[in-house]
Amino acid sequence: MIKKIYGYWLRFLVAVFGIDFAKTFDAYLRFKRKLNLKNPQTLADKVTYLFLHQSTPLMSACTDKWEVRRYVAQKGLEDILIPTVGGPWSSWEEIDFNTLPERFIFKATHGCKMNYIVPDKAHLDKAACKRALTEWLHTTYGTYSLEPQYKTIPHRIYAETLLDAPQGLVDYKFHCCNGVPQFVLVCSERNAKGKSMQVKLDLFDAHWKSLHQYLRASGLEIPNTGKMLPPKQLGKMLSVCAILAKDFPFVRVDLYEQNGKVLFGELTFSPACGAFPNFTDELIVQMGQKLHI
Repeated sequence: MIKKIYGYWLRFLVAVFGIDFAKTFDAYLRFKRKLNLKNPQTLADKVTYLFLHQSTPLMSACTDKWEVRRYVAQKGLEDILIPTVGGPWSSWEEIDFNTLPERFIFKATHGCKMNYIVPDKAHLDKAACKRALTEWLHTTYGTYSLEPQYKTIPHRIYAETLLDAPQGLVDYKFHCCNGVPQFVLVCSERNAKGKSMQVKLDLFDAHWKSLHQYLRASGLEIPNTGKMLPPKQLGKMLSVCAILAKDFPFVRVDLYEQNGKVLFGELTFSPACGAFPNFTDELIVQMGQKLHI
């Protein structure tokens, strides 16, 4: 309810003062990040300007977690896609649980942090699952954060193979500017805290030189030790990023490594709503110089 009210307030600000004012207000209120959208200079400025004013149909398609699979396959990288086991569905009633495996994960195609892990179908609380999935299907993500690339995505759910130890997966988030991977945010040691998730962060450049000094805590996202070892397939990951990022001025490519294999997570064009709250001002200024728009 609070998010809906805030979304109405933002739409009011957009109608009266314009989207740049509303987004600047939102970024400072929620993340204490100052934006300059009249003369974008920092990474936050430029990334926000891009998804507000230069979003393309391809960006929206690749924000869609179902359609992006087509893009990855067209780039010759179908082998890094995590197999799907059902969907996409537009309603709870369309889901046939008899066709689903014993363990899997539900994902929404049109939002962020809309994942429902089913480690054992036989013990699934279907009532709770239905409430969560139905709420997602009735949510237009991005209305309370001004991320317009989400607006045109159909509201659907699909099921994907559940990777081993999903809570223990290390998530490698490669931030790419003009097709070049510049730095990687590493998310590990996830720990559920109520409805939220605590996660530890490490930061490295593309050569795995530590950028730990540029990290800062934001909510339950806290800096780790800065000593995370590189993935064994770092070279393959960088090659994948270069291929997937080629068509965009900025994109974050999320990858996993499991059993020596690189796996695709998602493409993101507005990380943390474009505010980058986990990074210091110094880093977003430096990286802003590397992003040409």
